[in-house]
Amino acid sequence: MHPLDYQSIELFSFVVVALFASVFITIIALSVQWSRRKRFPRPTELPPEIARETPSEAPPEAEQAAAPISPPSAPEEVKVSAPSVGERPRQVEVPPEAPAEVAAAHAEITPAKPEITPQVEVVPPAPTKAPARLGVGLRKTREGFLSRIRGALTGSTKISEIYEGLEEALIAADVGVDTSLKLTEAVRTKLGKESRPDAIRDALKAEIEAILEKASRPWADSGDAPLVIMMVGVNGVGKTTSIAKLAAMFKRERGSVIVAAADTFRAAAVEQLQVWCDRVRVDIIKQSQGSDPAAVAFDSVKSAIARKVRTVLIDTAGRLQTKGNLMDELKKIARIAGRELPGAPHEIWLVLDANTGQNAISQAKIFGDTVKVTGVVLAKLDSSAKGGVIIAIADKLGIPVRYVGLGEEIEDLREFDPHEFADALFENESTDARHSGSYAA
Repeated sequence: MHPLDYQSIELFSFVVVALFASVFITIIALSVQWSRRKRFPRPTELPPEIARETPSEAPPEAEQAAAPISPPSAPEEVKVSAPSVGERPRQVEVPPEAPAEVAAAHAEITPAKPEITPQVEVVPPAPTKAPARLGVGLRKTREGFLSRIRGALTGSTKISEIYEGLEEALIAADVGVDTSLKLTEAVRTKLGKESRPDAIRDALKAEIEAILEKASRPWADSGDAPLVIMMVGVNGVGKTTSIAKLAAMFKRERGSVIVAAADTFRAAAVEQLQVWCDRVRVDIIKQSQGSDPAAVAFDSVKSAIARKVRTVLIDTAGRLQTKGNLMDELKKIARIAGRELPGAPHEIWLVLDANTGQNAISQAKIFGDTVKVTGVVLAKLDSSAKGGVIIAIADKLGIPVRYVGLGEEIEDLREFDPHEFADALFENESTDARHSGSYAA
């Protein structure tokens, strides 16, 4: 064969191979481009429901704010915080090789957990019912007290027998022996030979109110710092419930509240307090059972200072007043709180059960020997006929009663007022309509 024929064949073969190679490369390029466009379509080629949610090159700000975000399918998750609270998170996957603007447009919305603090809370508070009337709470105490006083004043005409009966009536009302003698002698000295029942009754009421007023004193002033209140008391007196009621009340009246779950001794005490804090929507600082309670108090005070919280309520273990080692722990909690905030705890309140009667005096003395008790919260007054112990506490210990519990609802806590208490204690059917006003039982 001629050499030129071989050259022609080789040239033709080269051209054919080059042509097939270019066609093959073009097909591959078109396939790759088609695949990429299928996986990442342009906004104009998206389905209508997705194209509406994908921002254009320069959408109006109003449309950016109003447009919802619809997630496409892909293997990787990208999370950002949500602008709304309470919405269920939407799981969205974005391919790793996707452009940044696509990933941002299809990011997952995960709502952040809000802090329940009055400073940032936007939900309007639910309407609360008015606190229970003190006259209602004192019904059981008043019924027994007034019947005994009435019997003492009308049972005899002799001055000596009248005052003996008055003394016995006061003792039976859990006023205490010493305080009953003191009241009887003060009334006798004031009235002399006066034996009219209404005069004796009015004089006794005035003396009781004077004892309560003498024990009263204002709260400590924490200034701009958080007001730290340490709650103490034995188990079963209603301490946890009283703390919840105080937290709800302080939240309404003072602002933000932190509850320190420093009762790490009793099983399930922290969990029980957590339920109450969730119910009244206040923050709680806690550790596991068996932790150092002083450390919990320290963390709570430190957090309150940093966050500018208005009130800190420190719960403590319900200690038996006969166990010195447990009582000494109260000193440590108070000392550690004061180390972080000078002057703290500003108030130490003892929670007492009104049903314990004179045993409450014993509890108050023991706790007073351990820490400086500055006030009493008397729980369960509505279920007790021994409310006269308030007079004994004020007289023998000089400790003011700050609040009284008048029911099981969260609003059933009433700030104590000596004049109001005296009026409610001496109410009866004949005076309710004329004098008692809102305290009629």
